[in-house]
Formats: sequence, C-alpha cells, structure tokens
Amino acid sequence: MSRHELETELQSWRLAGKQPQVWWRDDDAVSPTPKLEHLTQVTGEAGVEVLLAVIPARADQALAEYVGQYSHLTPCVHGWSHTNHAPASEKKCELGGHRAMDVVLSDIARGRQRLAELFGSRLAPVLVPPWNRMRDDLAPRLGEAGIRAFSTFAHKRSFPEMQANTHVDVMDWKVPGGAAGKSPDRLRTELAAALAVSRANGFYPIGLLTHHLVHDEMAWSSLSDVLAHTDLIWVSFEHALHHHPRTTS
Repeated sequence: MSRHELETELQSWRLAGKQPQVWWRDDDAVSPTPKLEHLTQVTGEAGVEVLLAVIPARADQALAEYVGQYSHLTPCVHGWSHTNHAPASEKKCELGGHRAMDVVLSDIARGRQRLAELFGSRLAPVLVPPWNRMRDDLAPRLGEAGIRAFSTFAHKRSFPEMQANTHVDVMDWKVPGGAAGKSPDRLRTELAAALAVSRANGFYPIGLLTHHLVHDEMAWSSLSDVLAHTDLIWVSFEHALHHHPRTTS
C-alpha cells in the first residue's frame, strides 16, 4: 500500500508539472566511524549533498580531516555538547528557556568558534538544535552568535528567511530499547505524506533526517529504497533555504 501511496503522490506532482526536491541532513557527527564512512559512500555515489550536524564539544580533529576529503559533506553547528537542560517532566532540550538567553547564545557562539577552528571555511553558519528544539525567542538573535540559518523538524517555518526544516526521519525513536530504522514501506508512506503537505503549500523541498551513529540494517535498506526513486531531485540545504513554502502552516 505504501508504494501505491508514494506513486500516487508522485503522479500528482507530475500532473502539476513539478518534480519533488529532497535534501539530506545527518545529525550527531563527532568522529570518523564505519557508519559515517558508509553514509559518505552512499550519498557520494548518489550525488547527494549532506548537511552534517557536528557536536562541537565532542568533535575531533580526525573528523575535520575526514570531512575535508569529501565536498558533498557540509559541517554545521549542532548546539554545543548535546546536553539536556530541561527537567525530567519536559522533552529534552539544550537550547531552551531553562537557562538565560545570554548563556544559550554563548554556548552556540563557542560551538561555532570551535568548529570554525576545525573546519575553517567549510563550516556552514547553520544551527541544528539538539533534539530539534530551541526557545521561541532565539532565532532573531542567532546572528549574535555568528549563525545565519537554522534547521529543526517540522513543516511550519516561523522564520522562513533563515529556516529550512527536515520532515521525514529514517529512525523510529519510540521503539523499546531506543531506536530502530523504519521499514521501506513506512518510510515511503511518511515521504508521501510530507510531499503532499509540500504540494499543498508551494512545492518546497522536503528534508530527510538521518542519525548515522544509530542506523541499523533496516535504516540503510530504507535509505537505499528512497535513493532509488528517480522522480526525486536531490538538492542542498542552501537550495532548500531559498525555496519558501507558500504558507507557514
């Protein structure tokens, strides 16, 4: 059924004279690992650019040297240390309202500085908040920390001039034991649903979210399935950033 749902949605795009655009973001990079190497190989062979969200406090020189070898990997700022500052009664958040604004901005600024030292001009001045959450009043002040754009996980873009979000996560984070890759059928269904929302709101690029460190065989299989769809055009974060939805709902 999921394959039919996706094909039906793709046909709707064809009838509209449009081709779906998808961009790729991967979170939590800290060091070269076999799983990061696999991600690099898969995306490189497919000609897909990846916005690589790097945890500044934990990133090492080896990662900088590794990323420097691959032009399709673009590092950006993933908070500071991926530390939860929210109480147990709330969802995890590093950049929320649980600390003073100046403290939050300081963390982001030192994260950007740390990664600039590692990656130099390769670093994109883009923030990916850990757990895709940040305080509502933070965006207008990100420039103070050297950040010009950000990315979370939602169709709504409250700050469309500086925000390009992801919409489809390859991982299921609610399964017993932590996380598991979604099946190809489920990922196709979720991709079809995200594309439908995009189609209804101006045909904006859809963001695919991955976390290479926790991928299992199912996750890799589902990603291969998505990459096999010739109807999809893979674009960069920068491209997605400049293609706004017609609405922010």
